[in-house]
Amino acid sequence: MSTEDKSQSPLMSTDEFAGLEEVVHLAAGGESPMLLSHQEVFYSFMTDKAKGEPARALLEETLVRTTEKCAKLMDVNSRDVTFLGSASDGINAVLYGLDWKAGDNVVIADVEFPSGVFPWTRLEQAGVEIRIVKHRQWYVDPADIESMVDERTRIVLVSQVSMSTGQRIDIKRLSSFTRGTPARLVVDATHALGVVEVDAALADVVVSSCYKWMLGVHGSAVFYWNRETFPELQVPFLGWNSVSESGGWQQPLNFTLKEGTHRFQPGNPCFLGVYLLENALDRLLALGKVDIEQHALGLSGQLHSAVSSLGFDVMTPAAASERAGNICIASDRIVEIADALAGQGVLVWGTYASAERLRISAHVYNSSADIDSCVSALSGLA
Repeated sequence: MSTEDKSQSPLMSTDEFAGLEEVVHLAAGGESPMLLSHQEVFYSFMTDKAKGEPARALLEETLVRTTEKCAKLMDVNSRDVTFLGSASDGINAVLYGLDWKAGDNVVIADVEFPSGVFPWTRLEQAGVEIRIVKHRQWYVDPADIESMVDERTRIVLVSQVSMSTGQRIDIKRLSSFTRGTPARLVVDATHALGVVEVDAALADVVVSSCYKWMLGVHGSAVFYWNRETFPELQVPFLGWNSVSESGGWQQPLNFTLKEGTHRFQPGNPCFLGVYLLENALDRLLALGKVDIEQHALGLSGQLHSAVSSLGFDVMTPAAASERAGNICIASDRIVEIADALAGQGVLVWGTYASAERLRISAHVYNSSADIDSCVSALSGLA
């Protein structure tokens, strides 16, 4: 019997979260609920910060621990990981950290998150081409991405799991392909990290928000830089925190950049976000990456099968290897459906920009009973 045939209990009790007493929360792809234990961590942050100059050492120690735990989640060295303000900041760091030439190009998909699209338009006036890979009935074929790449491709940007369609793309395949070209692979793992395996070393850069599947908050986002495969990436924005040593007032123009990825952090990170993220990572790592992924695939598989049988236009691939925790439905009645579900105590995520789709997301606090409740509510709306 497959995982998707079994009734699944939550990996974490809803009692560990705020606000889940009377709702079925299937909206982690937009905003995950907050761990109640974050309250204690928040107070710990406040008391640490009140200790004057010694507070800075406590903040830095927490940053080091959190970086190590995040690196463990991605199977990479902690020196290659840092935290920026958002995943969008990470993408822009790549854009402004390269020396672009007229005739260069960037390859992205038409269903990519806007922050993976908009920044590159700044390069068009410099003669850089933005190549758009068209989806095929909501499916982005890796072969179509590869066909767009040539000797002038500088960046291939993909979301490991699409916010629009829920498709999980084969990063290992794209990594193997781009390694034989001048192109660098930038992966937005926002809808993957914390729910399915993210092998960051396959990419040249990985960015990820922390307020969704990682159970963190806004203001902290993961930035991984593969220095071995992407040595030409420069630090576009400098500040006091980018350097390991400087000449002080005697030689104010002399400085040495930090050795690792923390050089991309020009100022202080969001320490509160880092404190809370460490708490969330402790819980996720304790559960185990494999168990979390299998749990999500089981629930999303149950949901995919049931929603398809109701006649909805399911955008997400059926194969477990090509999906994660999101199941997306295309419809011109998204607001109506989302409101009707909310009226029955089922929280999902509706339209975004021009993507008319309903996104239903299953995470560690969800169960087969939650999926049943959602499907029951949807059955009257098909």
